[in-house]
Amino acid sequence: MKKGKWLIALLSFFAIIIISEIAAIIVVHNYRSDLTFRLEGEERIVLQLGEDYVEPGYTATSMQMDLGDRVQVENNIDSSILGKYYVKYTLDFLNRRYDLERTIEVIDVIPPIITLNGDAEISIYTDDEYVDPGATAGDNYDGDITDRIVINNELDNTYPGEYRIVYSVEDSSGNSADITRKIIVEKKPEPEPVIAYVPAQVETPSWNNNAEVVVPATSSDPIADYISEHGYDASVGYYNLATGRQYLYQADRIYYGASLIKTLDAIYLYDKGMVDDNLKYYIDRAISVSDNNAHLYLINYIGKDNLKNYGIALGAPNTLSGDNSYGDTTVMDQLAYYKKAYEIASSNADFKAPFINDYYNYIKIDGITTMHKHGYYDQWYHDAGIVFDTEPYIVVILTNHGKGNRYEVIHNLTNLIYKYHKGE
Repeated sequence: MKKGKWLIALLSFFAIIIISEIAAIIVVHNYRSDLTFRLEGEERIVLQLGEDYVEPGYTATSMQMDLGDRVQVENNIDSSILGKYYVKYTLDFLNRRYDLERTIEVIDVIPPIITLNGDAEISIYTDDEYVDPGATAGDNYDGDITDRIVINNELDNTYPGEYRIVYSVEDSSGNSADITRKIIVEKKPEPEPVIAYVPAQVETPSWNNNAEVVVPATSSDPIADYISEHGYDASVGYYNLATGRQYLYQADRIYYGASLIKTLDAIYLYDKGMVDDNLKYYIDRAISVSDNNAHLYLINYIGKDNLKNYGIALGAPNTLSGDNSYGDTTVMDQLAYYKKAYEIASSNADFKAPFINDYYNYIKIDGITTMHKHGYYDQWYHDAGIVFDTEPYIVVILTNHGKGNRYEVIHNLTNLIYKYHKGE
C-alpha cells in the first residue's frame, strides 16, 4: 500500500470528525457515533406580558444515547418586564463545547384604559364658556398615563351644533385607546322677563312664614302661577337659613336624583371627620366636576347602607332608593341635605370650596357666592344649593327638562325665588 493511502485509512480508523452547524442544529459525525444537538420548538418565542414561559426543550443524543444530563440551560426570563431575553443551552461532549440559543421576547398588546371625567354628553348654550372636565388614563404596564393624553377639541361655542372632543392616549408599547365626549351647543334663548310681584301679607295662606307648613300651590301663588303658565315640569323649594321662612311647590314629588347624591358623600365624610388628603381629592372631583368614578369610589368607601341610613337620619327618606348608586330624591330630601351642609360649611372652608363652582351652575345669582351641586341624567335635570346673601338661603329646583329648555327653567325659577327672598 502506498504511504498516502495508508495514512488516509489510519486517520479514518481513529477519527474523522466533520462538523456541520446549520441554524440551531449541530450534527457531529464520529467514527461509530453520531452527535445531534438541536432545539425543539421555535428559535424565537413571543410571550404576552405576565405569561409563563414553557420550555420547549432540546435534543442531545449520540448513537441513540441521551446526552440531556450533560446540557446546561441558562434562563433569566422575567415576563413581568418587557424586553428580549435569551435562553442558552451548552453541551460538553468529547472535549468540545456546543452552544445553542433561543430568543424570548416579552411584549404588551393590551391597550390602555381611558375614562372621561364628568358626563359623556354635555350641553351648553352659544357663547357659554366651556370648561373641559378632562379624562384619566391607566395602563396595565405603565400605570397612570393621564399626562400622555392628547385632546383633539374642535368645539366652536359660537355656532349651534354637535361637536366631539376626542381624547387619545398611547402606552410605551404603542398600544392606543381613545374616547369621545359629545358637546351639544344650543342657541341661547332670550331670557323671559321675570314677573315682578308684591308678596302676599303674612296672613295670606299662600305665603306662610311658618317653616313647618307646606305652602300649597294656588292661584294666589305667583311662583306656582308662573310654573303653570309656562308649562314647566318642576318642583321648587326655598328655605331661609336665617329666619326659617320656607316656600315649597310639589316638594314631595319624587325624581331620579342623579348626581345630587354626591352632595351627601361629602356631607357624610366631613361630618364623620373621616377626610384625609386621598378622600379630599375624590370629594373635590365628585362635587366640582361631578366625576362619577369619584362618587363610586366614595360610596364604596363609605358603604351604601351606611350612606343611605345617614341620609334617612337627616330627614331624607328617599336617599339611595332603588338598586343603583344614585337613587331618587325630592325637594324635601335636598333641603335636609343642605341644612346639614350649611352647618358644616359654616366652620369648614375645605368642605365648602368644591361646591363653589360654575360647572352647570344655573342657580347662581350674579355677585353672590353660591355653593351648589347639579344632577343630570336623560330627562332629569336638577340644581340645588345655598345662596350666601345677607340672609343665606337654600334653593332646590328639580325638573324633567333634561332634554329640553333646562337652562331657561332653572334660570327663571332661580330669579323668581330670589325676588321672593328679597320681598320684591
